[in-house]
Amino acid sequence: MPGQSSAGPSPRRARPDVAAIEALFSRERLWQAFLDIEATLAEVQAELGMIPATAAAEIRRRADLDAIGPATLAADIARTRAPIHSIARALAQACDGDAGDYVHWGATTQNLTQTGRTLLMREAHDALLALLGDILVRMAGLAEASADMLTAGRTNHRHALPITFGLKVAGWIEEMLRHVDRLRGAEPRVFVSLWGGALGAMHAFGEHGPEINRRLSRRLGLAPLAVPSRAGTDHVAEYVMLLALLGTTFSKIARELYALMADEIEEVSESLGEDVVGSSTMPQKVNSKVAVQVIALAGRLRSQVPLALEAMQPTHEGDAANNQMMYWLMEGTGPLAYAVAWEMDQLLACLRLHPDRMLHNLERSAGAIAAENAMMLLAPALGRGAAHDLLHHALEEAQTAGGPLVDRLLVDERVRRSVDEAALRAALDPAGYTGRSADMAREMAAAARAAAARLHG
Repeated sequence: MPGQSSAGPSPRRARPDVAAIEALFSRERLWQAFLDIEATLAEVQAELGMIPATAAAEIRRRADLDAIGPATLAADIARTRAPIHSIARALAQACDGDAGDYVHWGATTQNLTQTGRTLLMREAHDALLALLGDILVRMAGLAEASADMLTAGRTNHRHALPITFGLKVAGWIEEMLRHVDRLRGAEPRVFVSLWGGALGAMHAFGEHGPEINRRLSRRLGLAPLAVPSRAGTDHVAEYVMLLALLGTTFSKIARELYALMADEIEEVSESLGEDVVGSSTMPQKVNSKVAVQVIALAGRLRSQVPLALEAMQPTHEGDAANNQMMYWLMEGTGPLAYAVAWEMDQLLACLRLHPDRMLHNLERSAGAIAAENAMMLLAPALGRGAAHDLLHHALEEAQTAGGPLVDRLLVDERVRRSVDEAALRAALDPAGYTGRSADMAREMAAAARAAAARLHG
């Protein structure tokens, strides 16, 4: 059956792919982030008169992983099993004069490891928000194209009321906008620097501690913690849960579309080209390739929530075991969420709607799907309860004896006395009873485009 593409033209294409987001957390990128922070720390301390300005300038000049040598650094880390110690030592050795003596001045491992990963998390976060803007543009096009496309609204897997497909998409859009609000609203809590020395009380920084915290955080584009405690990791857990919520919405949408692809329904399909094979043994099979990816990846993303809750329970003022859990979450969940969003964008791009099939399925009810409208038409004369019972019994009789619902209703003298036959037939026409489906679709399409413009701006 020919389908209708409704997602509109491809939005912005100059965006990182999933591999690029995964590469953000490569060993080399992480080490360079640590070096950048060491250099920024030295510059802030020089401003405060804690170390010589010439030392800070030399530390900045030498804070380059390529110059230090990734292989040399990796070999030293393998010996010490303390990456930050090895990085600080390598940077110090690379500096001329006595500048190396001021590297890592008063800092501790956790300051670098958590803050460095937070910087990379923020890069992945920014890319994710831009991708969500692309998805909202696609959803806007889909909502506009299907605003008047009649289909059956279903509850409990059964026909409920007639709607348009655009209403479905409008609901997806509003849910997406809530996710955007959550993610943006969490930024001041999630993207924070941990800069308080070994236990967070700024022992080695002395009276300069609070100002180092403020200035360093500002330069890194992060928010300072008033109490930069290593034991406070709830912000990481919050972010993981927000990403899991987002992925669950994508999974919900994909599951519905996956169900609508069934042969018995066939209201939507994925258009992936003639060479795509559904089965190695059944030539007729045209299986979903993209919706299933969204569902599977979203399941993996949700599974990280228990680990996030476990990781936010370190003992006392710090716990390396919990740190390792948290580091994996900081490195792994952002790329995983991006992968889910990427597949969702691909699903919307290849989605084809089949309005003829929607209408065919809708007509199976022979007008019963608009029974509520007939009930409300009869209610002023009969009372709502009596009208409901009348429709309910008429539907049972129509199913048993066969024939259109309207003919069964017109047998009843109360119906003939209460309403005009033409009005009753019009009331049972699904096309005339879709509520505000079309209006909501167009309203939410406009909201999606406005939100996308902000995300892309």
